[in-house]
Amino acid sequence: MGYHRPMHRHTHRSLDARRLHFLFPAALGAAVSVGLLSRQAQSHGAASTDPVAERRVVGPEQPAAGPHAGQANRREEGLLVYDVRDAASGQPIPCKLTFVGVDGTPKPAFTHNDIGRPEGELTIAAFARVFSAVGSQQIRVPYGHYDVYVSRGPEWDMAISSNVKIGPEEAKVTAQLRHVVDTTGWLSADFHVHAAPSPDSIVPLTHRIIEFVADGIDMIVATDHNTVTDYAPSIHQLGLDSLITSAMGDELTTNGWGHFGAFPLPQDSARAGQGAVLVHGHNAKELFANVHQHAPGALLDVHHPRIDPGVGYFILGEFDPHSDKAGRPGFSFDFDAIEVLNGYQDPSRKSVDRMIDDWLGLLNHGHLATATGNSDTHHLTYNMGGYPRNYVHVLDDRPGHVTPSEVAKAVKDHHAFFTTGPFIRMHAGKGDIGDLVPAPGGKATLAIEVDAAPWISVNRAILYVSGKEAKRWEIPDSQEVVRFNVAYTIDMATDGYAVLRVDGNKIMAPVVGDRHAFAVYPLALTNPIFFDVNGNGRYDPEHPHGPH
Repeated sequence: MGYHRPMHRHTHRSLDARRLHFLFPAALGAAVSVGLLSRQAQSHGAASTDPVAERRVVGPEQPAAGPHAGQANRREEGLLVYDVRDAASGQPIPCKLTFVGVDGTPKPAFTHNDIGRPEGELTIAAFARVFSAVGSQQIRVPYGHYDVYVSRGPEWDMAISSNVKIGPEEAKVTAQLRHVVDTTGWLSADFHVHAAPSPDSIVPLTHRIIEFVADGIDMIVATDHNTVTDYAPSIHQLGLDSLITSAMGDELTTNGWGHFGAFPLPQDSARAGQGAVLVHGHNAKELFANVHQHAPGALLDVHHPRIDPGVGYFILGEFDPHSDKAGRPGFSFDFDAIEVLNGYQDPSRKSVDRMIDDWLGLLNHGHLATATGNSDTHHLTYNMGGYPRNYVHVLDDRPGHVTPSEVAKAVKDHHAFFTTGPFIRMHAGKGDIGDLVPAPGGKATLAIEVDAAPWISVNRAILYVSGKEAKRWEIPDSQEVVRFNVAYTIDMATDGYAVLRVDGNKIMAPVVGDRHAFAVYPLALTNPIFFDVNGNGRYDPEHPHGPH
């Protein structure tokens, strides 16, 4: 979210003039876990066009029967008025409020399911958080004492209102947040997002949009199981077009080969799955060919390749990155990207290390797949939308000025990196992430900078050159925005590439994740800068393709 947008276009209008209605599903059962799909993969017809076909329109004056059915918090509630503004402009900005009970007060439960409770205009409350697209609102909170964490995503600093008492008297929380990380030219995007059109999620599209806007994500890519979902009408209905954009996509969910994200895709309401690519009866090679034929410009991203034996493509295909072999017939390398970090794996660094090893093996053998990181969010808690997120280098990072096709092409060309918090800048001369840079004599100097908001830790940077660790830096704790800045010269005998990984040691809870059940650590990984040492105008990998 590089472009520092004036928020007053959306938030400085009277609420009476913006009586936008929220959409809630009719009676729905509890969401099933992601693991269910590893045993019960959905065929093309199993995921309906929209399982929330029956909807109630609930206005600000109407009680919302749908979400209240899932609320178990019966404690008496008081009013909290919050006002969150951009410190530079003084205008209200979208924000997220995270409530932590103190002095014996339990964590609030605004809801116990993934349908948010409406709190005025463009604001929902879910579990222990409030997501607001307007920044200034009145909400109901159970009586007690709370620390309230006010945030706007990893590009902004964070404020804490301590020991806020909620009782019969109206309470107030005010904050002025600073946009501290300059990401101009980079669009933030989550390429793996589920909502109610998926059989394992009940989050309404409008609630998913508000969540993403509150946490500062510029693009939401729909990847519901075997159905093509379009967020654009809902974004427009909410009046949030200049704060967020979307891409129509699909998570191709197979029975025996894994899950694969593809975007942008055309939508066809006359076909099953809104025009989704048929998956039944196809191996990976056939499926990938069908995607490329159906949507030649689409990005094909292998989702969670090793998350589970039932849905991990690299496990199912018996892929070995060191020999560049796959033991199962029908395996194909004809994908554009792999999900190195999936949101469900945020707490597990061992799984990330294994995926990085897979990815570097692919690069070393000439399979130039782009590394992505995506939330795979199904809920309004745990793996939150946008953690991790991708930053994609584009000509104009304003959401209303970028197209899904432009983003897909930039990712295919490796002009992207993913992060849960730290922001990486890496150049070699005039070359940026994803570029091919001449390196006569095998020498190249990298200019590296790592930025982070004060509430995000950065403790380590690791430079990989042609798949091997070349340098490791320990970074002291700091709350300065620029955490690390170095020029480092590398020597290569043949063509090569450079990749930077950044880690923080402190979990991001309670703003992101949870201190006990779901720990999310700062982590960022760039895509390569490629180096042409032999002068032939391309990157020649160290090893040839394996026997396939």
